[in-house]
Amino acid sequence: MTEEKHDWVHLADALLELNQARLEKDATAACYAQSTAYGFAAAGRIPTERRGRAYFVRRSDLPLIASRLPLGRRRRAAVLAV
Repeated sequence: MTEEKHDWVHLADALLELNQARLEKDATAACYAQSTAYGFAAAGRIPTERRGRAYFVRRSDLPLIASRLPLGRRRRAAVLAV
C-alpha cells in the first residue's frame, strides 16, 4: 500500500479513534455521534472525501473534525436498588 492510502481513514473508524481517546481520559465523557458526523460530512461541514457510499477523512484532519463536531449527550445507566 502506498503512503497516500495510509493517510485516509473511514469516517466510522475516525470517530472510533476520537471517542476512544476521550473515554481514556474520562470514562463518563460525552462522545461524538455517528449520525451527526455523517450529517456534517454530507453537508460539507467537515473535510471528507466520498468514495461510493463511504466517507473517508485524512488522519491529519482528526483534530479539526473533533473541533467542529458537537459532543453528544451521555445517558446515565439506571441503577437498580437491590
